[in-house]
Amino acid sequence: MTRKRLVYVALALLLAAGGGYYYRKGRAQAATRVLATATVTRGQVRRVLEATGIIKAQVGASVKIGARATGAISRIYVRVGDAVKKGQVVAEIDARELLAQRQEAAARLRVAEAKARYAGQTLPRNEALTKQGMQAQSILDETRQNYTVAKAEAAAERAALAQLDVRISYTRIVSPIDGVVSQVTAQEGETIVAGLQVANLVTVLDPARLEMWIYVDETDVGRVKTGLPVEFRVDSQPDRTFHGVLDRVYPEPEIRDNIVYYKALVTVDREQALLLRPEMTTQCSVVVDTRENVLTVPNQALKWVGGGQTVFVVDKTAPGGVRPVAPRLGLPGLEQSEVLSGLAEGDLVATQIVLSGQEQPAEPAPAAAKPDKPGKPGKKGP
Repeated sequence: MTRKRLVYVALALLLAAGGGYYYRKGRAQAATRVLATATVTRGQVRRVLEATGIIKAQVGASVKIGARATGAISRIYVRVGDAVKKGQVVAEIDARELLAQRQEAAARLRVAEAKARYAGQTLPRNEALTKQGMQAQSILDETRQNYTVAKAEAAAERAALAQLDVRISYTRIVSPIDGVVSQVTAQEGETIVAGLQVANLVTVLDPARLEMWIYVDETDVGRVKTGLPVEFRVDSQPDRTFHGVLDRVYPEPEIRDNIVYYKALVTVDREQALLLRPEMTTQCSVVVDTRENVLTVPNQALKWVGGGQTVFVVDKTAPGGVRPVAPRLGLPGLEQSEVLSGLAEGDLVATQIVLSGQEQPAEPAPAAAKPDKPGKPGKKGP
């Protein structure tokens, strides 16, 4: 074989090998790969509004117990965290001076009552003597006046004694509610001066009377109404979901950082409240709409192709093994969306797919099929 023929043969072999390589590479680039799938099924779809909430004590659930008496604190019977009952004495103020005044008032009352009894006994005798003409009318009039004055003095002394009893009762500080001591702001030996403002000594909180405030963005408040179910979580119990009901939406806005919010109040039942604490931050989901027993497709199967949402149905008879479908969707949910038409129950759809000519899996469709945006407030509200 001549050298020229050898060169031609070598070139032919190189061209054949290169063509095969580029043909195989082109087919590899054009292949569509389904990485993960899911099935179109019937189920529940919920549209939720996500927001930030704060646990608060209800009005009247936190009571600051003060002292209306003046004096030194003689005893404090509770500490922070102690459980107390309604009517239980939590502190006492030195009442020795008031007790001495009460003894004096009680003695004056006994004297006044004795005078009234004597005048009451003298009056009938003087009435009889005056009637028989054995005594002047002026003496009877004076006796009647003395009796009236004695009764009035006795009544006044009884009132003074009752007033002292009330003042003495102020030296015994009692809890007006069942609850837990949340603050103790005084100590034994400290002098309390009662004035125009009652001095706060102990704060008692009823841990079972809690509620939650949700701050709703102005763009979402139109979908929030009373009676909607609310689900929420707290960081202290990440594996537990709490439930409540939207009780009211306040009409007055709150403007923070040039953003308008409306406060919504959620009731929390006593059983759940015992697991929570005031000022806890919550991650809330307000369920604004629910569809039962509807055809659903996972949101991961919704891909954004050519300016619209597309679902790739696994079909071995179709080119590339998938069939693109543009379904008509209904209610968008957190993980699944409602399908009105275009898909059938039992269809196998691709949730992760690499389309021909791509190296990365196709991205899910944008926010059109995702749940509502979360609330904007920070960790402790707006």
